[in-house]
Amino acid sequence: TEPDALELALVGEDVVLIKASYFEQLAARSGILPRRQELPPEAIWDATVLIKGLQRSGDQPAPIMIAISHCWLSKRHPDPEGFQLQSLAPLLKAFANWNRISTDNMAVFLDWCSLPQAPRQPHETAAWNRAMQHVHLWYAHTSISVWLLTQVPHGVTPYGDRGWPEFEKAVSGMVNPADSVLDMGMLRPSWGSWGQVLQDCKARPFPPMAPDAFATELLRKAFAEGADRELLARRYGEAFRGAIGSAETLKYAALRWGDREAIRVAKLLPLCEACKELELQQNDISNRGAKAIQMSLSQCPELERLALWGNCISPENQETLLQAWLQAGKPAVGLELGDQRKPVHQVEIVTSSSGMANAGLGPLSPKQVGSPRKNSMPISPAAARRSADELAALQMAELGARQAAFEARLHVAINRISSVLSEVGDACGGTPQSAAMGGMTPLLSPAHPGATVLGSP
Repeated sequence: TEPDALELALVGEDVVLIKASYFEQLAARSGILPRRQELPPEAIWDATVLIKGLQRSGDQPAPIMIAISHCWLSKRHPDPEGFQLQSLAPLLKAFANWNRISTDNMAVFLDWCSLPQAPRQPHETAAWNRAMQHVHLWYAHTSISVWLLTQVPHGVTPYGDRGWPEFEKAVSGMVNPADSVLDMGMLRPSWGSWGQVLQDCKARPFPPMAPDAFATELLRKAFAEGADRELLARRYGEAFRGAIGSAETLKYAALRWGDREAIRVAKLLPLCEACKELELQQNDISNRGAKAIQMSLSQCPELERLALWGNCISPENQETLLQAWLQAGKPAVGLELGDQRKPVHQVEIVTSSSGMANAGLGPLSPKQVGSPRKNSMPISPAAARRSADELAALQMAELGARQAAFEARLHVAINRISSVLSEVGDACGGTPQSAAMGGMTPLLSPAHPGATVLGSP
């Protein structure tokens, strides 16, 4: 069954996970990643040991699992010159230090090393085919972090233009917490700590595509093997039905989503046959997005709670939405509109540096209508009038960056305090506490009631 798919893949050795320490050691000697069949035995996690470690409770930290999404930089080898390995190794080390564990206690899924590669013997082909049946689960699992290596050398087909990376990124965003999907291509070159990685690389979540829309999107992506396009369309559909189509609650609150995202959610709702609760509160949805959701209500028979408070919906559209909600036979108490924010009035954003200097405005300053300015000059032709939605998006992006920076500093402070307390405990004869896992829950951990079962997305 699917809940046991990952465990069965590991025990049956259709898939192997690699010790992060192996990547670290190989990068130190400027080596090149070998394919799965040529890996040294000491690089591979023993499946039984790994599963027991994931079940372990007490003071010893459970292994941390990471799936790597990357581009193949050549047809025969994904990283022939070690470009991606040299980027990956220091990230693994920094992550281990942040969680106060050894890189030996981290299990990495990377397709070239984890799956049998061509040319394959018949038994290896059989293992590959079995692994492909559940390949999406390595990226769509709430207890596996996903790292997107989106940066590629100059002249190589970009990450976003490729089929497999598009699939891996899409399924990873369906169920994973925002802080466990990291786009490493956004990392500043001068980074020095995992706190900076968290600040720079959190991938912004978007509503998932409907399966047919994703299949259409794959037609525009590059594949080395054309048959993979159909395979990934099927696997995406399976992941969607398991993570979204059968979910009773969809939580999309406080994601800075606007009308574009709301319209995308509205298109998904008829496919969410089990959805009873939809949380969209504290976003930036205005009248256009609210109307799109309103039009889909009659196609969601199970939906009984819709949270939209803290958005930008006008009183008139709130009333229209309520009437549509009631006409669809849904309980009045289930529609949560609460307080709405007033839409930001249209403002003028000066894009010319000389224009800003002469006008005395910052790039996000509202035009001071009717307010005389000394030594004012006509607005430059480069000045552009942007919509309220665009301004709100810029302001929310700035607030989000500030919040991420604060969270990263807070996480660093907590980690330091934890380290000091551990040292004090050692001095007093105590046992250090388990390392923080950055919000992740160990797989199959009986110490955590309700912990995710291995292989269950």
